[in-house]
Amino acid sequence: MILDRIEKAAGNFPERIAVHSLRGEMTYGDLWDKSDRLASWLNEKLNDSKTPVAVYGHKDPLMLVCFLACVKSGRAYCPVDTSMADERICDIVSTVGNAVMLATEDFAGCAGFPEDMHIAGPEEIRNAAENCEPAGQESWVKPDDVFYIIFTSGSTGKPKGVQITYADVSNFAEWTSDLGTGREEKAGAVFLNQAPFSFDLSVMDLYTCLANGGTLRCIEKKMQNDHSLMLEYMREGGLEYWVSTPSFAELCLADQSFDQTLLPKMKAFMFCGETLSVRTAKRLAERFPDALVINTYGPTESTCAVTGTVITAAMTASGRALPIGAVKPGTDIFIQDGEIIIAGDTLSTGYFREPEKTAKAFYTDGEGRRCYRTGDSGYFEDGLLYYRGRIDFQVKFHGYRIELGDIEQNLLGLDGVKAAAVIPDRDGDRIKNLAAFITDEGAEGTFEDRQKIRNELRERLPKYMVPKKIVFVDSLPMTPNGKTDRRKLEASL
Repeated sequence: MILDRIEKAAGNFPERIAVHSLRGEMTYGDLWDKSDRLASWLNEKLNDSKTPVAVYGHKDPLMLVCFLACVKSGRAYCPVDTSMADERICDIVSTVGNAVMLATEDFAGCAGFPEDMHIAGPEEIRNAAENCEPAGQESWVKPDDVFYIIFTSGSTGKPKGVQITYADVSNFAEWTSDLGTGREEKAGAVFLNQAPFSFDLSVMDLYTCLANGGTLRCIEKKMQNDHSLMLEYMREGGLEYWVSTPSFAELCLADQSFDQTLLPKMKAFMFCGETLSVRTAKRLAERFPDALVINTYGPTESTCAVTGTVITAAMTASGRALPIGAVKPGTDIFIQDGEIIIAGDTLSTGYFREPEKTAKAFYTDGEGRRCYRTGDSGYFEDGLLYYRGRIDFQVKFHGYRIELGDIEQNLLGLDGVKAAAVIPDRDGDRIKNLAAFITDEGAEGTFEDRQKIRNELRERLPKYMVPKKIVFVDSLPMTPNGKTDRRKLEASL
């Protein structure tokens, strides 16, 4: 199990750096000891309650202490990134419902925040992690207990929490430890962490790294706006395994110095979260001839990824979309009416306190398998899965899974907005922007009107969900059956 593997790394290499960011670093010995002590503090503070704990912050090594402390105390953790809008943070924390929130950065709450919530700030966390007696292994989460909850976009305008168990995470890390290269090559290696911990892609780098006693090198959000600083940080770290969305790799490829000379130890690029283009795969192979390019696929509900394959020169030369991989051991994937259905040993137990949504997305088939309807369209060929796209109004943009209905519901919550439809603005198979069509009787469609909408949305939604294009219309076109004619709107872009 994953905690046993981290404990082994801490015992064998206590002075090895487990995690590094611009905010500091932490050894395996300290990570293990401090999380033991903070777990004890949680048990004392929360008594018998096993309600999940929200952990607020961004790339601070202390976040990993909090994550492990939660599960060592028998409670799931719920990562909440500082980049989230205040309203979304309040929604998540209120839904989780714990009396304590761990904040690795100063956070005073916001409008609508639970008044009786105890926010343990960084100093209180450090004090507990240094001075409390260590918790015993008997309080650890059990295999079927929820290990973490990651909230994703919800069609009603409210995020929904995907529950992943201890066994799910452990089975996932067992697979990724051998994906592309074996665990012998990954032992003690340096991994890139690009995604915030509130995004499930981070599970791939975080737990593959810790399971193999590696060092996690974290890219902060502000660093991504300073390419020279970011590339120097990568070079200094001696990266060996790259985990990111394809979009982030494309961003780095825009700099001509991003090549094997900069990162001579690079062994593999591991991608998930959105479509990997042939162009990106080819450019990486040219710049890093000694590194593998690995494409993976999977929704948050299946613990990040359930398929993977090394991209070969023959694949990029075929003139067709790249495969998303072979199915991992312990997982079954089948196609039903064109939709990808997943069953297996990393499947979520469902949505936190959302039995109706859980029943709609998950079911047990005639063979007794627990299955998940992905909403993705795909097909198999020569043992590899290929992705065709979404079959509903959910899209993946910049690696984030977004339900367009979530944005629409928040638009309709703005003063003056009478109707709204959000459409992906595509360049071939790739989504380049999101466009919002709005009926607003009080707006004239000026630049100021569009900017006002964007500013108000930023108060409600993460930046990546705010449409770049705002189009004011007198009315939304309708199909014969009375629904918004989204194809007509998309054709007008």
